[in-house]
Amino acid sequence: MMNYDIDVSIIIPARNEENYLPQCLAAIDALDTTKSLEVIVVDNASTDTTALIAEGHGALVLYEPIPGVGRARARGSAAARGKYILNIDADTRLPARYITEALQRFEQQPGLVCLGGRFRWYDAGNAYNAACWFFHMLFVPLVRLVSRGTLGPIGNNMICTHEAYAQTSGFDPELNFGEDADIARKLHRYGKTRLDLTLVCDTSSRRFRTVKDLTKHVVNTTYLCFGFAVPYNYLAPSTWRRAKSRTSIDKEGV
Repeated sequence: MMNYDIDVSIIIPARNEENYLPQCLAAIDALDTTKSLEVIVVDNASTDTTALIAEGHGALVLYEPIPGVGRARARGSAAARGKYILNIDADTRLPARYITEALQRFEQQPGLVCLGGRFRWYDAGNAYNAACWFFHMLFVPLVRLVSRGTLGPIGNNMICTHEAYAQTSGFDPELNFGEDADIARKLHRYGKTRLDLTLVCDTSSRRFRTVKDLTKHVVNTTYLCFGFAVPYNYLAPSTWRRAKSRTSIDKEGV
């Protein structure tokens, strides 16, 4: 059993996020928890004031010169000292009791190694958020079913035990989409992974505002359900086709 200096390490990959990161860090500062936290911001080759903003909030700033969310999450998670590792995005705003409620789930569910919650958009109207709610109620359960329970937790709020994470090869640095699904599959080898729809975080709708954006997410999530490498990581949308390689989980013999 490993000993940990900190209860929860919060990992934030950030590339040119000066417009979103301040609110993300402010929400972390406002968390209602007695647990010890460390905040690690991975500056992923930013050209703006992202690193300065993170340092100003007291976060540990790591520099990752090669752009890519999988690489940035891997860099941050490797440096984590917490018993739990929480990956979020730079536009995520955690509700005050998120940490408290998430850790309660781990205490109440023996064998749980990875947990995620649903998200809602703080910069979208009621109709858009209603569509988001239906997405979680209908599409996500289908994803869980087709993937045989291995998928569900999403990178904008995904917490796992450090002990389980250390047994995997970690986040795949080559993935720019689906790195969260890939690590969820790896973690599933060591315990239960769960998407809890009563655990909620707030995030921006900026990645879902156009038909092209929505199509990208639906198509690539469908690929992930069956364990295939997603087209977005390798191909332009105009040339999407069935990828021959599978996700990096197969490199571990699963």
